[in-house]
Amino acid sequence: MRKKKSFFNMVGSLGSYAISLIFTFITQRCLIHILGIEYSGVNGLFNNILAILSIAELGIGSTIIFRLYKPIAEDNKEEIKSWMKFYKICYRFVALFITIIGLIIIPLIPMLINSPAIKESIITLYLISLLDVVISYCMTYKRSLLYANQKNYIINIVHIGYTILMNLTQIILIYLFKSYILYLIIKVIYRLIENIIINLYVNKNYPYINEPAKDINKEEKKDVFERIKAIFLQKISFAINKGIDGIIISYFLGIATVGYYTNYNLIVMTISNIIYQTISSLTASVGNLLTENNINKNYDIYKKINLLNSFLTGMSIIIFICIATPFITIWIGNKYLFSNYILIAFALYLYTDSIRRSITLYKEAAGICKEDKYMYIIMTIINLTASIILCKITGVIGVILGTSISYLFLMIYSYPKYIYKPLFKKGLKNYYKDNLTYLVFIIIASITSFTICNQITLNNSYLQLIFNGIVSIIIGLIIFIIFFRKKEEFQYYIKLIKR
Repeated sequence: MRKKKSFFNMVGSLGSYAISLIFTFITQRCLIHILGIEYSGVNGLFNNILAILSIAELGIGSTIIFRLYKPIAEDNKEEIKSWMKFYKICYRFVALFITIIGLIIIPLIPMLINSPAIKESIITLYLISLLDVVISYCMTYKRSLLYANQKNYIINIVHIGYTILMNLTQIILIYLFKSYILYLIIKVIYRLIENIIINLYVNKNYPYINEPAKDINKEEKKDVFERIKAIFLQKISFAINKGIDGIIISYFLGIATVGYYTNYNLIVMTISNIIYQTISSLTASVGNLLTENNINKNYDIYKKINLLNSFLTGMSIIIFICIATPFITIWIGNKYLFSNYILIAFALYLYTDSIRRSITLYKEAAGICKEDKYMYIIMTIINLTASIILCKITGVIGVILGTSISYLFLMIYSYPKYIYKPLFKKGLKNYYKDNLTYLVFIIIASITSFTICNQITLNNSYLQLIFNGIVSIIIGLIIFIIFFRKKEEFQYYIKLIKR
């Protein structure tokens, strides 16, 4: 049953994201060609700012979901009701806090955006974007029950409908009215509808959660708040890492440069999120597995997941560096292209952001948060310092490298010390050896594919895209098989595919 639910969750996540991906690129093209690159920059900048504001969530979601695994496995409805009641209260405070902080920083918004191309009030645009986030937190707590119960696919089905209808409406209105305000308002309306549908589904299938519930005891509350304090440092660090790049670029290089950066970052984050959707769909299953306290079995599953994650990361990077240029040329035009040096910097960022997914999967499923909380402060300091210094020296490349360097710190020092070794009771030799082997595979396959694609230039961008895509996939698969064909985890997937 665990494998079956994992499979449905993975397929649902990928299907939902694939549809979202298609419409995201179409909508981004409409923004650039109808409204202008500056609006693309504003859209990207607002996303960065709101990502930082979302630190107010403090990791409450992952903490409560972790707490729900055991009562769900035991069908303890009274305990489930208590946690859901607590979760609801917490998220109401989160929504209120985000609203207050979001309003307080309004005077700072015009300082980051100074472009005559933006016709509407920047403050109005920002407030509508803020409302979208607040609504999300006001109504999203019931999703946790579906996540913890390994029913992510239900959420994904609803999200597919939301994505299709919202983006179609946005595209039509952009063409008809050329209004960015309408674009944002439609997003708010459909977000509200999506949350209402999911809440109705949960109310129908888990009616007992609306019954009166007892408060959780003081000891459990104390433990939750201690975990939240620890996760807060992690959340604020990753929020800054994800959101600060656009803010630094806007401040030092201008909002138009943010627009160019957003195009590449959209591709990179799309790929990264596909990998995240695939791997994170296993979180509830791994959390359920960890309750068995079988270290050898846990380690065996980790190695299988790590191989899958490394394969997806490697193939994504190989394909990205080969098709990014012809894809952007077709998508929005060659005048929006960055240099190959920036392309390589984005590839490094994609590697550092995605390769860690397998180890963080176990971190979240096991509820590890207190032990490594200060590592995220160090990560943030590294990112901010490196990004600002390198931005002044090399421009956009420096900002991307700053974020990548901070993620490498976690991979090399924090994750092996605080997650891998305590959870699996293993030495670190295999951790470093496996990750180094995966990195060598990615470097060799990327250089080989990129060199071949650059040596053969076709006159048609569509043909070049197809050719580069085929070459990168073939080269990547061949080198991956050469490197890992004898590994036990590789043979596991071969048997699984055959079966």
